Amino acid sequence: MSNCREQIKNLAYSVNDGLTAYITIHDKIFKESATFKSFLKNIFGRAVPTSQLFQDAETLISLWNGITERIASFGRDINSSMDEDERYYFEILNRYAQAVKETVIALVERQKLLNERSKGGHDNHVSWKVYQDAERTYESAIQKYMAIGQELNNASHLVFKK
Repeated sequence: MSNCREQIKNLAYSVNDGLTAYITIHDKIFKESATFKSFLKNIFGRAVPTSQLFQDAETLISLWNGITERIASFGRDINSSMDEDERYYFEILNRYAQAVKETVIALVERQKLLNERSKGGHDNHVSWKVYQDAERTYESAIQKYMAIGQELNNASHLVFKK
């Protein structure tokens, strides 16, 4: 097995680990804020504060900045050494990582707005429309990374063959 192929596999595993971290935080946020049980927790003051959910989401930014930088660095250093299959898979992996990073950024923006909105007050600048726009952006980013993810899964045999 070529050294390029092994390095691409390692990058793919890193992306998968980053995706797992993102999904864990996404699930936590939606478990804490999008169910009837979370509504009751909010009423009785036992909910996870929106500031904590915002901070949790923010941790993903540095993680995904690191992942996308490692992928970009590898592409700059090794691109000419890749065979056709490796290059094809790598290009999809790069697009996928960028799409997940965009999704993380959209999630953080959404949580930032929710956090600001939760502070209340008559001069609160976060309107329902602004939040809905952020929610649509986030949902669109999810759809994009999932579509590229399907493409990546379909191409995985090119690098992960036995």
